[in-house]
Amino acid sequence: MTDRIEHPLFFNGFRGTDIKARNLIFAPCSKKHAVSLTRKWHSRLPNTQSSPWMFAFSGEIDGITYVVALWNNPSARGLPDNWLELRRMACAPNAPPNTASKFLSYMAKWFRANKPKYQRLISYQDTAVHTGTIYRASGWVPGGIAKARVRDRSKNRVGTTRAYRKNVNGPGPDASEKIRWEFQIWGRRKNSAACLVDDPAPAGVSREHTPEAAP
Repeated sequence: MTDRIEHPLFFNGFRGTDIKARNLIFAPCSKKHAVSLTRKWHSRLPNTQSSPWMFAFSGEIDGITYVVALWNNPSARGLPDNWLELRRMACAPNAPPNTASKFLSYMAKWFRANKPKYQRLISYQDTAVHTGTIYRASGWVPGGIAKARVRDRSKNRVGTTRAYRKNVNGPGPDASEKIRWEFQIWGRRKNSAACLVDDPAPAGVSREHTPEAAP
């Protein structure tokens, strides 16, 4: 698969500058492809590991990719195993406007249709470089704040003989506050208008870890 064209003139009937987000075809893709482009495009976390990733998606047209995403279990301890976290999303430098928000909407619909065991999607916004616009535009709501962390990684973890994992992307990402955005797939949730919506899970799907959205 071709990853992209830097400044395309014509392909698939479009001028490169005329491509709209609605023209992109969103679909699951290989994890290797998503990791490769994340390493090229991600502004804060380019040093992304090859595994483990549970799901990978891309948005493309005529085999040219403009956006990728990688999902895995929540990184924070104690969160339910039927939540899923968007760990990486990266757009090409010339991706059309609104690509990210349309991509988020597509992926939420895909999980609802294909993986009903997952009841809530989460993602962390780096407040140093992003404003959260793409989440608001896709109907996600703020679910909490993760404080900035500044650690001395030259010493062992407190009370252990284990060293801290090396911060391969530098101290910047950890040193900024994060907003956790959430999208409730099944159960009672807030929509983008901050109204509670009853959205029952399909038969056979547990509601045990589906906390109600705060009023």
